[in-house]
Amino acid sequence: MPYHKDQNLNEWVKMLYEIYGNSQNYNKTASEIFVHLTEVCGAFGKFLFKKNDVDEAKKFLPKIFAWAVALLKQVKRNEADLERLIFTKFPSVCPYCCSKPCKCISGKKSNLDQGKLDIFFKDQYPASKKRVDDYQVMFRAIYENSWGNKSSEPSDIDSLHYMHTRLIEELSEVAETIRFYHLYPSNFDNELADFFAWWFALVTNLYIDPKSKKITEFPSESLWRAYPGFCVVCTLLPCDCRPGPVRELLSKPAINQLGFVDPLTQTGNKSLYLQDMQDIENKTRPVGVPIACIFIDIDNFKNINDNYSHSFGDEAIKRTASVIRKKIRPRDKVYRFGGDEFSVLCQDFSLDEAKGMMQRVADDLRQNPIIYTERGKPEKLIITLSIGIAECLDVKNIVAAFNNADQAVNTSKGNGKNIITIFLN
Repeated sequence: MPYHKDQNLNEWVKMLYEIYGNSQNYNKTASEIFVHLTEVCGAFGKFLFKKNDVDEAKKFLPKIFAWAVALLKQVKRNEADLERLIFTKFPSVCPYCCSKPCKCISGKKSNLDQGKLDIFFKDQYPASKKRVDDYQVMFRAIYENSWGNKSSEPSDIDSLHYMHTRLIEELSEVAETIRFYHLYPSNFDNELADFFAWWFALVTNLYIDPKSKKITEFPSESLWRAYPGFCVVCTLLPCDCRPGPVRELLSKPAINQLGFVDPLTQTGNKSLYLQDMQDIENKTRPVGVPIACIFIDIDNFKNINDNYSHSFGDEAIKRTASVIRKKIRPRDKVYRFGGDEFSVLCQDFSLDEAKGMMQRVADDLRQNPIIYTERGKPEKLIITLSIGIAECLDVKNIVAAFNNADQAVNTSKGNGKNIITIFLN
């Protein structure tokens, strides 16, 4: 079926499962998916409160929604019904005071009266399925006056702190329901509904004009930008990306590894490359053969620095590293060899497999240009690569194989750039 941004909530669930359920998430346990959900919730808080980067923080709101949906599908399987799950707990009223707007802010919460909520549910549950934006309107009508931090005059950032804290609190309660799902399965629905309620609080208050109180962007728009009916990385439905990191690590490298990490790209640096080459040659680090040894140069990189800026050149390097990490296998090693040069080590990999993988890297970079805006008018920069690949059949010759790959890069550049060359003896 064709998907669109105004689809109902359960169609979002179905769409996300079609994209990722049988590819990226097919073998993940509920606990593993919960770890991803925890990671993106923490990343949102890190960018918003620690780095004061609102635009970057906003990118994680769709991810929080998507990973919460993935958790729902993993736990409930074919019984996953997000609309019913939310509306059972919040049937257009606060479940504690049974009022809209909520009156709990003025006093202590009452105990849940499930019988009363069931009546509200039967009276209010929509005959036609509601959109994600409709649920935002519902939560805003119930809780807008109580989304703050309970202080007399909370600032916007104080309110967001409070909402994020409540989101993390509900996240911890979802964790408990996963551990005890075999005993109390209904608790999972209850706590996940609370989690989504605070997600709607955050997505509303980050996209609201403080003076007019009007929404500047609805959640369907930010969700559709991140998940427009297909995977935005490989542009396919279902997703055909190889499993691997989807972005730079948020955590810092261990202290004893700092000397081996490139600070710009978070890949291995030349020191790590040299150490790994020595360990492989000495057989202190076992690797399977054949080994595909790959060298990569960004084409015309000096022109990027000269014609745009060095900071934009850094963006080109980071984008290239990110795409390489997305397309390689988890066990492959990528190093920033220096400047605009990268090397990749792929054990148990043939030359044809390596060429296919590097072609996917090159295609991704060509199809997703970087936008340069510092001159006022947006300009597109398409990154192309000159790539060389060589084969190593004996670990004693690993350095020589990488040198051959470097020679193949020079051949690619000499033949016009934007080419993959396989070194042949």
